[in-house]
Amino acid sequence: MIISIISTSHRKNSQSSRVAKILKKNLEEIHDQFKFNHLDMFEAKIPLWTSEREEKDVFWNTEFKKISTELESSSGFIIIVPEYGGMASPNSKNLFIIFNKGEFFHKPGLIVSISSGNGGSYPISDLRSSSYKNSHITWIPENIIIRNVEQYLPKAHGELIPEWIDKRINYACDLLIKYSECLKPIQKIINRKDFGNGM
Repeated sequence: MIISIISTSHRKNSQSSRVAKILKKNLEEIHDQFKFNHLDMFEAKIPLWTSEREEKDVFWNTEFKKISTELESSSGFIIIVPEYGGMASPNSKNLFIIFNKGEFFHKPGLIVSISSGNGGSYPISDLRSSSYKNSHITWIPENIIIRNVEQYLPKAHGELIPEWIDKRINYACDLLIKYSECLKPIQKIINRKDFGNGM
């Protein structure tokens, strides 16, 4: 089973990417029977969606197909989303518009919101309220907020990071994996042809 970890920052060497790499390493050590992919949307140079996209563009003919296939083969998703001005990053919304061929259909997702300060709650409500409609991603009831993210480093956290954060993250990730296993039968019976979009 494959779990994709997606960092949705617009910045080079972002905290989102750093957190994603930490989670990937930790999860590989705990769940060695699973495979964990990391998609960095900045590094992948995923363009902003437009209705006038050029099909001859290199991304659409090469990288799009590769990433779409990786997402399609994934059983669950961990979305790392930074808070930009009290909102989810534009990339986090762009993800679900670009990859709209059923890659996320009825698969569980865990939102990990990060903030350089004491924020981080708004991206969660932002994604939960709108991103699921046509993507049909199934956000699990748990979510994670890592505040003061620059100080986040397992086993060597800064003083502003609570001691319980690592256990909470492991719990939420374990739950995501259980959801991934349990939702597999549902994915076999959905009618994507007639009901590809939500109401």
